[in-house]
Amino acid sequence: MEDFNQLTEKIKILKKAKVILNEEYKQSDFHKKKEANPQDTVPPSPEDEEVFKLLTAISQIDNLVKKYQNNQFTILKEDE
Repeated sequence: MEDFNQLTEKIKILKKAKVILNEEYKQSDFHKKKEANPQDTVPPSPEDEEVFKLLTAISQIDNLVKKYQNNQFTILKEDE
């Protein structure tokens, strides 16, 4: 198992990547349509495929961060 500091570094890197991906998402036309009409369902278009890839990547980053944080918690519990 990785040590606590390695996990901390991975979490920092993933969080930076998430910020970058979120910025890319916010610049997309899909996001702008959602912002303009938050109560409406925005039908996806073929051009939105890249946006869905961004959203999937953001979700995967969230899952990895949670996994690494759980590993850190396990390490802390073992050290007690």
